[in-house]
Amino acid sequence: MLVDIEKIEKAQEKVGAARTAELTAELLSLEKFDARNFKACCPFHNEDTPSFVLNQKTMKWHCFGCSKNADLLDVYMHCGMTYMEAVQELFKEAEMEFSFGELGVKTRHEYRYPKADDCGSKDAVYAYLRQRGFSDETVDYVGITQDSRGNIVFNYYDTNDVLCMCKYRPSHKIDKSKGESKNWCQADADTMPLLFNMNKVNTSSTLLITEGELDCLAAIESGFTNAVSVPFGSQNFQWIEHNWEWLEQFDSIIICSDNDEPGVKMRKEIVPRLGSWRTRYVEIPHTYHDPNTDRDVIIKDLNEVLYYIGKEAVISLINNASDPGVPSVVNVSDIQDIDLDEMDGINTGIRELDSEIMRLFYGTLTVVSGLPGAGKTSFLSQLVCQSLEQDKPAWMFSREMPGWMEKSWLNYIMAGGHHVKAYEDRNGAKYYKVAPAAKSQINEHYSNKWFLYRDDWSNKLDDLIVSMEDSVRKYGTKLLILDNLMTIDLDSNENSELLKQTECINKLIRFAMKYSVAVVLVAHPRKMPKGEEVGIYDISGTSNIINLAHRTIGLRRIDKEREKSSHDVCLTLIKDRMRGKAGKRINMYYDVPTRRFYTNEAEYEYQYSWDDARHPPLPYPHLEEREVYGEC
Repeated sequence: MLVDIEKIEKAQEKVGAARTAELTAELLSLEKFDARNFKACCPFHNEDTPSFVLNQKTMKWHCFGCSKNADLLDVYMHCGMTYMEAVQELFKEAEMEFSFGELGVKTRHEYRYPKADDCGSKDAVYAYLRQRGFSDETVDYVGITQDSRGNIVFNYYDTNDVLCMCKYRPSHKIDKSKGESKNWCQADADTMPLLFNMNKVNTSSTLLITEGELDCLAAIESGFTNAVSVPFGSQNFQWIEHNWEWLEQFDSIIICSDNDEPGVKMRKEIVPRLGSWRTRYVEIPHTYHDPNTDRDVIIKDLNEVLYYIGKEAVISLINNASDPGVPSVVNVSDIQDIDLDEMDGINTGIRELDSEIMRLFYGTLTVVSGLPGAGKTSFLSQLVCQSLEQDKPAWMFSREMPGWMEKSWLNYIMAGGHHVKAYEDRNGAKYYKVAPAAKSQINEHYSNKWFLYRDDWSNKLDDLIVSMEDSVRKYGTKLLILDNLMTIDLDSNENSELLKQTECINKLIRFAMKYSVAVVLVAHPRKMPKGEEVGIYDISGTSNIINLAHRTIGLRRIDKEREKSSHDVCLTLIKDRMRGKAGKRINMYYDVPTRRFYTNEAEYEYQYSWDDARHPPLPYPHLEEREVYGEC
């Protein structure tokens, strides 16, 4: 359930400053409370001189000593309420009506909700978490329980206060040598990517997103209660899509991941997706010099900051979170040298091509061209399949084929020879079909991983980029294909066409760099004889298509008799700015039943991960037995 922020602000205005101050003083037992000037000693840290002051315009308290901010909702939650219970109490105090019909209601009928797991005691949990620096009050505040075996139970609630997931970990130091699991979820119950403690977060305040539950507890223990943690580790980002509407409510977000390599990758993934304009990140120190032992202690996460340095250090790190800065400028001295082998990207699956280009690097634009029938559709579909195989979601705009046909093409490639059968119609025409069971498994495999731009949606460039941006931020899309340039509305006329094409290329390059994704654009060649190779000056339109793109790939159908070749298509690396190469040619075969390009036996019989059955090797087709392909 989402509550309109404007309604909350209206309710706070109706309650008024005097009543807000009175309620706060009563609920938090404020010391030296001055009802006239709305000030008191801060209840969140020890002080003798009142510095906790209510701003009558924002209806928020601010402590000039510890920098704590709190409104009436925070006060209610500090007293044990969840966010929705606090909102309900606020509306009741303001005498405003609001429907809370979904509060506490299980709305997912097919979802297997967990059973509350609480043995009635928390002795083992309390004892262990005290060693980690947590008070019993913090443990109770976040709703942690203990199971019958003494394990910690992290209870994940949705925003309607419904228990949706129970996650466990031992209440002792984990011994990996004994094969102990660090955490697991309740058996016979479903899981969903909620954020831990999200039902106790004030959406009008800054949100802190941590990597683990104990990091979330460290922030709360230190006084920053508007904190959550991600559910399934640093490299699982399903929570962004699942909680998208809830996350969009926040004006300010702070990311606090571990200071190891996965933690840094997590931060780099989250910041652009949640929006660099509202997102900052905590930099966890790598070491702490302990004056008592005169040695340096290695620190990895926020919980260890609390344990070794203390609460003030935790709050200081959060309050001084780093700003990504002005996106349009960079300090050159801050630029790190990066070797190409360190750059991430997407492999094409064609070994000889990958040995030349290494991969489709993130942050780059690749242009693909070729005459009709040269194999662009199969090549693009194979790129999508390889991207999904590498667990990197893909987005595609195409006005070349309808969505059902794009899906069918991908199914053939993913199915492979073990799941594609030949048939004949009544006229003796030969055709191929993917086995229904295989199609069903493939469909489930790339669910929420492959996204096609709707056929009935605007083809204006700016609208396409909006869709690309939304898909990257919400779904984590890494490969984006636009097929083709001539079908994109650039809002041009005869006089401005070349200029608009240049603007288009520049926008796509900036997009690829901003979101660290691989963008592929299909650009048709000028009219030229069939079978002729596409060269650097043969792309239709402005020369900047080639000049500005990081890479350009041309596909040409081989005239087997004239060229005395058994191959079907020649792929030419027309230009590669990343590696300073040009003119490399790779000859490929084409398999008609599976619509796959391949250069060797391993690529021909490649088995995608959706199919976990073990199959005998496919018979490698003899050159004279291969079918001559039509359109590919």
